[in-house]
Amino acid sequence: MIEEIQIPLQKICGSVDGALAATVMGFDGLPVDAYTHHEPGGELDISSLIIEFSSLLGQVKASAQMFAAGGLEEFSVRSERLTTIIRPLGEEHFIALALLPAGNTGKGRYLLRIHAPELIRFLS
Repeated sequence: MIEEIQIPLQKICGSVDGALAATVMGFDGLPVDAYTHHEPGGELDISSLIIEFSSLLGQVKASAQMFAAGGLEEFSVRSERLTTIIRPLGEEHFIALALLPAGNTGKGRYLLRIHAPELIRFLS
């Protein structure tokens, strides 16, 4: 399974300008697989940050449902040094793409959407 997940992660990172890493993780914060395209350097710890974001996703999902906004399709966080795009992969997992702030977020969002069905099949 890990090898099957690794291929789309590599494709996504290799195709998006400014991509640093992609990871598939459970909403419980446990990583399934990750691919690092470029090390960001400095004190930035992408893996730990995405684990922390996973705890927020549960709250965002619940709020969207509670206020009749529908199911969560995408969540993004933009900070001074990092942009993170998160897309759910069913009820238990999500994919996250970490990019430099000047990275191509539009293409990243597109590739996450396109590769999501394939990743969901691998996780089933």
